Amino acid sequence: MRLSTLAAAALLAVTLSPATAQVAEIPGSQFEAGNWVGGAYTDSAGAFSYCYTTVSYMNGQTLWVGIYPNDTLSILLSQPDIKFTPGEKFELWVMMETGLPAIGNGEAWDADYAGITYDGIGATVDFLNSGRYLRMLGMGIDDGFDIDGIGPALVQAQDCLARHSGAGGGKVLGSDPGVKSPPKVPDLTRPKTSGIGAGGGLGTRPGGTLGTPAPKPQP
Repeated sequence: MRLSTLAAAALLAVTLSPATAQVAEIPGSQFEAGNWVGGAYTDSAGAFSYCYTTVSYMNGQTLWVGIYPNDTLSILLSQPDIKFTPGEKFELWVMMETGLPAIGNGEAWDADYAGITYDGIGATVDFLNSGRYLRMLGMGIDDGFDIDGIGPALVQAQDCLARHSGAGGGKVLGSDPGVKSPPKVPDLTRPKTSGIGAGGGLGTRPGGTLGTPAPKPQP
């Protein structure tokens, strides 16, 4: 009997999470929205820490969005052939296919994930919902990402935050993204998006079919 997608995701997260990460996914917090999955995690003390949603791409890239009780939202990227120095700083340009880029200071959270944290969840969600294609320039990953379906995923992530941050008081984290736990390993058995490749310039709408299943990793 095949495990459900969410059960498999939880099992994989437990199996492949870094051994040093003293955190745990909150049972029953998992959700799905198209190709996106998400849930909630505690910190090392067992207090609620954050809700997240994530999607994987055919080329192995991962886009991860975390929202926190102190009204901050973090956008992180990983790419298999790029490694970061934890704490490394970047000037990042984050943009959709229309409108002006948001320019700010980014940071590497660990060797695999780097990105940027914004104050104001609501305004940042509006920005992410303003288009279908996302680009983050300035940390060695110059690519476009098809984020179709992020709207419903962010709605569920915000519902997750409202639900869990009110339980047990909710721990408010500091604004420094370096003190936050790196993302958990995503569910590699989920269907992945194609991405849109590096061929499209700014302001373009490159092609790419969303939701093409990726081959499952071999044992």
